[in-house]
Amino acid sequence: MEGSSSESTTAPKELPSSAESPKSSEAAANIGVAIRYWLELEPYPPGSARSLWLFVDDDWRHLDNPNVSTQVSVQEAFCECSQRLEVLVWYSGDAIKGLVVKTK
Repeated sequence: MEGSSSESTTAPKELPSSAESPKSSEAAANIGVAIRYWLELEPYPPGSARSLWLFVDDDWRHLDNPNVSTQVSVQEAFCECSQRLEVLVWYSGDAIKGLVVKTK
């Protein structure tokens, strides 16, 4: 079968450099490494979006309605593999535009 490989195909072969954003159309986004996280299990205040908060560049940034895969990846990076993994975040203001869990 052509194209089959034991290598994961969900991760990019190369990560963008720190000067690039995940999508070039979001060139205004800032980039930083998250050093803490906070996951809302219930939205607060009630009626707002449930958010994943990451502490990046001395301030909290939020990703509204994160999917389960994102939640698990971030949690593993901080709780299980903090010596090997880090969370690289693209943000504008206090809103997260994109993130990737990568090796240090």
